[in-house]
Amino acid sequence: MQELRNEYTGVEGERAGTTERAWDSTERRAEEAASEAGRRARRIKDEASQTLRTAKEKAGVAYDRTADQAVRAYHSAREYAVTNPGVAAAVTFAAGVGVGVMMTGRNGSRAYRQGLVPLVAVALAQAVLDVFDEAR
Repeated sequence: MQELRNEYTGVEGERAGTTERAWDSTERRAEEAASEAGRRARRIKDEASQTLRTAKEKAGVAYDRTADQAVRAYHSAREYAVTNPGVAAAVTFAAGVGVGVMMTGRNGSRAYRQGLVPLVAVALAQAVLDVFDEAR
């Protein structure tokens, strides 16, 4: 029989060797579990990074496509305004009235005069200025 003294439990003799082997086995299992947890964490991190990269790429493509469409729509609207200034002024006026009505509270005529009229006048003046500046 082996005379060993277990440093953790203080047990001597054959039982000390068994206890020591149990500690070693437990320690090995804990190290293996920690190693496995590290591998899983790295794999999850890598998957999350890949998902984030993919999402960024898709968002960039969608942004570029939307920006291109917005630029084309803007140029088309400007071209239409130059060729049809009367219609453009009327549409702009109507849009200004609509936005003014939405922004103006329902607090009576004073709020109407202070909010809607100046807003419509500025919108109409800007639209007419834009149309006639392009025509020159």
